[in-house]
Amino acid sequence: MIRLSYWEEAMMIYVQDYDEVLRKTAGEFFVSPIRYVKDLQSWSRQKGMDLSEPSQPMRLFTEGKNLILIVQSEIQESMLEDVVRALSLRWSLKDNVADPASSLNSVKKRLAFCLLKEYAKTVKGVAGDDFLEDEWTIKEVEKLGFFLE
Repeated sequence: MIRLSYWEEAMMIYVQDYDEVLRKTAGEFFVSPIRYVKDLQSWSRQKGMDLSEPSQPMRLFTEGKNLILIVQSEIQESMLEDVVRALSLRWSLKDNVADPASSLNSVKKRLAFCLLKEYAKTVKGVAGDDFLEDEWTIKEVEKLGFFLE
């Protein structure tokens, strides 16, 4: 067994600690159940699915008529920082004054953003366009009250 140093452990996020937030947010969009896996990339390879972004901490997929959310159970904090950095970069291409990424200032908000960004990939008229997905996701994060916290 590989033992992580104190610093590496301090930078790990145990996503199941945020299960209640994820379930409540996913429930707003009829996504159920949520399943946790140790390594999302390995899980995706086994299922023959491609991750659109390698730093993705979660992935939606269809099983029968249900939307299932697969979440990597432990992630490095830097993975969420990369998601926020990518949003900030994309957003700056269309608006270099506002930066909604700066409001994603907690693990809870960042995980909610990741979940909703993944869901945006299923929204008709939005899916497939990163800018539209980002815009839709930010609006939903705001509607759900995450920016009020």
